[in-house]
Amino acid sequence: MYGNDDVTRLPGYVSLLRGIKISFVHTSSACAHSKRNSISAFRSPDMTTKRSTRSGSVESNYIPTGLAMRSETKGTLLVREPTTVSNIFLTVLLFACRKYLFFSTHRRLFVYLILLVASVVGDFIKFPKIYFANSDTFLNQYLVKLGWFWTLLWTLSFLVATSKVFCLNSRPSITMHATRLIVATFFWYFWTNAFNRLEDYYGKCSGSRGMTRSACKSAGHLWKSFDVSGHVFILIYSTLLMISEARPIIGWDKIQDVLRNEENARKEGKKVATTFSSLKEEELQEMKAVYKKMTPFVQVLFIVITIFVAIWELMLITTMMYFHTMPEKLLAGIVAMSTWFVTYRGWYSSSFLPPLPGDGFFKYQALQKSEVGI
Repeated sequence: MYGNDDVTRLPGYVSLLRGIKISFVHTSSACAHSKRNSISAFRSPDMTTKRSTRSGSVESNYIPTGLAMRSETKGTLLVREPTTVSNIFLTVLLFACRKYLFFSTHRRLFVYLILLVASVVGDFIKFPKIYFANSDTFLNQYLVKLGWFWTLLWTLSFLVATSKVFCLNSRPSITMHATRLIVATFFWYFWTNAFNRLEDYYGKCSGSRGMTRSACKSAGHLWKSFDVSGHVFILIYSTLLMISEARPIIGWDKIQDVLRNEENARKEGKKVATTFSSLKEEELQEMKAVYKKMTPFVQVLFIVITIFVAIWELMLITTMMYFHTMPEKLLAGIVAMSTWFVTYRGWYSSSFLPPLPGDGFFKYQALQKSEVGI
């Protein structure tokens, strides 16, 4: 503990410490001031200007400076537009559609064959009725029965929109691509009529012999025949047709990158061999404008095609479960798959016209073949 003498001397010690602290502070301030003066004496006017520029607000320190640097660095060269939330959502949606639609075609055909053969179970076991099995539903009445109309509507619209870019808006080239749908319509008409004639030729009336099918049904009798499933044929053939005609969407976004690179190369005076190097300046600008105009239509139509393919496959499974016998469905499926294979994998892949979907002035989709299973 403290003694009496120590207590009486405490106020003096406190005063002494305060004096030392004040003296130290004044000395430090003087040194700092002297140091700043000495540094400013050797500082160039440019350094002073830069210091004053950087000492602004937070906004001037970061946002404008970054934008200015980007502008000075890039100059007049074209760069990608900033990505928005809607663009991200659309990209994800299109990615999901591509993954579903461009599932390996060989595997898809194999699955169809397996399901067609397995549908023999329905010849002996009656499955419980579901909504889609009713013939008077909206899907049956307005979609499946008008299936070829919807198939032509969406595929033709998509074909024209994409061919405007591939073919540099050339009408004769676009018309040449459209002949694939004329060929498909011919085979659709030929096979559906052949199925009807087959049913008439090999059928017989349950009431009496010698009656035609229409007369037999009008008399209230049952017409027994080998009824090749027209529904299975049109659903499989329409699905394969729409998938084949939708393939130009593969790598569609790559076009804008090639266009941008070509424009930048021309602005910088570089002679770089690109897909569009042979185009004149006015042709390049026209293609850029057509691509920008058609892209929203192409994306929306591709999503619609994916939705209809999903509907066709849903109704195909329903038909396999509830309608026709297994041989009738299997024959229809084989005819549909064979017709598609002969045309799209044989005829159109050769040098004979019409060309494959996406063929034109350039074949950009070869750059992104890894996106799909072929």
